[in-house]
Amino acid sequence: MNILKNVLKIFFIILVLFLQLSTFKNQHQDYYGAGGKFIYSRGNAPEAVRTEIIDQLHAFQEGYTKRDTSLLGHFMDQLFSRESIVILGTMPQEIYVGFDEATYLVESDWLEWGDCRFIVDNAQVSSAGNVAWLSTIGYVEFDLSRFLVWPLRLSAVTVKEGGVWKFQQVQFQFDLNLVMSLGVIILLLSWLLGSILSLTVPFVLRLIRPERTL
Repeated sequence: MNILKNVLKIFFIILVLFLQLSTFKNQHQDYYGAGGKFIYSRGNAPEAVRTEIIDQLHAFQEGYTKRDTSLLGHFMDQLFSRESIVILGTMPQEIYVGFDEATYLVESDWLEWGDCRFIVDNAQVSSAGNVAWLSTIGYVEFDLSRFLVWPLRLSAVTVKEGGVWKFQQVQFQFDLNLVMSLGVIILLLSWLLGSILSLTVPFVLRLIRPERTL
């Protein structure tokens, strides 16, 4: 009986680990190197606007590839507006307002996060007048381990200042399938409930029907 219980526990742990690891699977792997395949459509920006936005997105990718903090000032001046900047990070408390806070976030990303790669040429780009917005996907390979790779979404609003498109709002988001995490939580709660019942039911039964002594 104990052997069966141990086997069931091992099976349960493996199942939980499998479900949790599948949460971090890149759901859009087929879009990398897919040529003209657009995950969010091409967008409605005129070709000239699209070309300029894509060029800025290439510069953004280059900065996140090199992660050279000596170039941070030039990177921020080249790509970011100094007016009404808001950057939303991947965590709930990561809300950065203003040029200085945006600079801090980028620097901390370069120093502490990992290798970020985005689909640039096939990003969705739309525009209206001197405002344009884009969406694309990517992934981050964390510096902690090359096996720790999480999919990302990147969206941004840009404004044209002095003839140059610059980021004014940016949002990073982990592109995770949280349905699996919900399944893991349900399994763990079920296991916890079962464990509690297995301990409390015999105790309650003894209180209700105490054993008779001779």
